[in-house]
Amino acid sequence: MRRFLLLAPTFILEPPRPYRRLTPTLLVACREPFWLECGDDSSLSARVALIAPKVPRRRLVAVNSDLAIFDLPIHSRFGEEPVQSLDFERFTSLLPALAEAFAGKLSCAGVDRLFESAVQIISGQAPTPPTLDPRIERALELIDELPFDEVTLTALARRLSLSSSRLRHLFKEVTGNSVSHYTRWAAVWRAVSLWSQGRKLTEIAHQVGFHDLAHLDHAFIDVFGLNPSTVINPENVTLIRCP
Repeated sequence: MRRFLLLAPTFILEPPRPYRRLTPTLLVACREPFWLECGDDSSLSARVALIAPKVPRRRLVAVNSDLAIFDLPIHSRFGEEPVQSLDFERFTSLLPALAEAFAGKLSCAGVDRLFESAVQIISGQAPTPPTLDPRIERALELIDELPFDEVTLTALARRLSLSSSRLRHLFKEVTGNSVSHYTRWAAVWRAVSLWSQGRKLTEIAHQVGFHDLAHLDHAFIDVFGLNPSTVINPENVTLIRCP
């Protein structure tokens, strides 16, 4: 759920301020290495790197890299290190599928297999769907269904017959995030999905539950480190998102 594969022959990310993704991110350069600056002034040059959730990301420069960015599912956990440089040779089996993706020929089933292979290479085992507390599973469904501006901890707790404090604890335990952070992130995902259906950004902002387009812009930057026009511009990147 809510994972994406972003592809760019050249990709330069220099946000006005460091941003933090809620999900772990795998970066794979099919050609030239990239330069990454994140965390507490740490930097590295690599062809493969794994960034843990919520690590501040300050700069990414990938020139002629054919860079693939895997935004992994929010429930994924891969150790405690903020940033890991991984051996590129371990990931060469992904290159044929990535070549198909860059050519626009990879199906959603192929994307599923690509993510599964990437997770298996990182962790050494095949990914398995998480078993969620049914109350949190329902909370996630409600967050997906409701406009962003209608989702509050109190409103969710009432619908789930839980106290606000109990829901806060359970939600943090399962997702690693607060309800407000997750809700903002999910709203941006819904906006990406609507954009893929050909909707206008101004219309999307109101439907998803943002006050105006400026608020959607800010939320996009919080999630992607980029504004919407950059993320969805096919001249800059190819964003593959499957149901």
